[in-house]
Amino acid sequence: AGWCRGNSVERKIYIPLNRTAPCVRLLNATHQIGCQSSLSGDTGVIHVVEKEEDLEWALSKGPHPPYMILLDGNLFSREILMQLKGTSRISGLAVAAAKPAPSQGFSPGLKCPNDGFGVYSEDYGPQFAHCNGSVWNPLGSGLSYEDFPFPIFLLEDANETQVIKQCFWDHNMPRAGSGPEFPLCAMQLLSHMHAAASTVTCMRRSSLQSTFSINPEIVCDPLLDYNVWSSLHPINSSGKVDPSQQLILAATRLDSHSFFWNVAPGAEGSVGSFVALLAAAQALQAAPGARSLPRNVLFAFFQGETFDYIGSSRMVFDMEQEKFPLRLENVGAFLELGQVSLRNDSVLWMHTDPVSRRNESVESQVQNLLEALRASGSGSGVSLREPGFSQGLPPCSFQRFLRSRPIPGVLLSDHRAAFRNRYFQSMYDTAESIGIRYPDGMSPEQRLEFVTDTAKALAEVATVLARALFRLAGGSNGTGSIRADPGTVTRMLYGFLIQSNNSWFQSLIKPEQTGILGEE
Repeated sequence: AGWCRGNSVERKIYIPLNRTAPCVRLLNATHQIGCQSSLSGDTGVIHVVEKEEDLEWALSKGPHPPYMILLDGNLFSREILMQLKGTSRISGLAVAAAKPAPSQGFSPGLKCPNDGFGVYSEDYGPQFAHCNGSVWNPLGSGLSYEDFPFPIFLLEDANETQVIKQCFWDHNMPRAGSGPEFPLCAMQLLSHMHAAASTVTCMRRSSLQSTFSINPEIVCDPLLDYNVWSSLHPINSSGKVDPSQQLILAATRLDSHSFFWNVAPGAEGSVGSFVALLAAAQALQAAPGARSLPRNVLFAFFQGETFDYIGSSRMVFDMEQEKFPLRLENVGAFLELGQVSLRNDSVLWMHTDPVSRRNESVESQVQNLLEALRASGSGSGVSLREPGFSQGLPPCSFQRFLRSRPIPGVLLSDHRAAFRNRYFQSMYDTAESIGIRYPDGMSPEQRLEFVTDTAKALAEVATVLARALFRLAGGSNGTGSIRADPGTVTRMLYGFLIQSNNSWFQSLIKPEQTGILGEE
């Protein structure tokens, strides 16, 4: 008797790609954006594009369409993607991330982020509406807000990218201007999604499915998450704070975004600011006399701000509907941290709303905020300045509060006008982009504890904020002893940007929850 071992034909033909990230379909009230494949996936003959001239073969000359493009990350631009979108000869796109990041910058976001959802409109500061006079994100190409009829994937593993290129060179490479002969190397990308048209349409279809179908199929999911808030003094979450009690709201955003789903490190876009706010909260809580301050401080971290200010809009709504312990009347002052990781000459810019400041009462309170910030910056290594010319607020959560009530507030940022962040809302907004560097040869544990220059700079920002909050909350003692810990800041930066599954993060959560930290 003999035996034989079967070997899957599929494994002889197909090579799976295990480290990829898709561009997904997203909906708003009127449009659909993003990408998707057909139901069973899209297939095409592989064509590698490493320079613009390589495109011509796939767009016109090649005899074997449709083509699946492997695009060098440095060519991933609006101009090229619009060419690919405008032809039926392209069935999909795989993008090899550029390393290092493109030196000229790359932002698939909008030039005017969240345009139409902030405070400025034809009725309120029309001279500042639609980023008039201030294009905040000049490198924004708007790619993330285009609708593509084919799948687009990011290749995260250089070895897998090399396998695809080798297959192209061996089988598909044009020779002397003529097309290669069969067999050819092809690629299949699958990212089908049932969502279509708009949020309203998709929710209606989901409702019909759940109402009339025995086995309902959800055709779209809402963007769900949670805002996070805490306070210096306890607040009864099931009660109501007296309207006469006013507090200071210190806020920032938690989320980031990029063209590819779940590849949004947001180092400058969000991580630097929420790390600084956490460090400020820790420093304020530890300050002598903090427990007896006459005014409370609420720390708020908003989720979903990329998409029309979802998080801050929800908090404002809940305050107005009395579904939150506080009302808008309780917010006596608003301090927000914007992008703060790329300061030039240690300058932090204080942005305010020129429209609400026309009111004498608001102007007086804003001046108090500015003075508290300037005083807190003295001797800290941080210089606080106003832009010096009339411009509206940059995109920020504070705008959503201003839509409902003229609250005195200040946004702190590292940019005077346009963003200093050249990789806003992109996969390249990484630890490297904000200058985080580690000496060669360090172990992961040594990196976790190594205090980088970026951590020191953000700790200075946190120190200024903590001291300002102490003053604004009624603290009369000196603030010189209030200081954010650079060690805590550097550990947070390492955990959120380099390796989330580390010994410090593990020590902060329950042992049974360590799975949420990902792989080591």
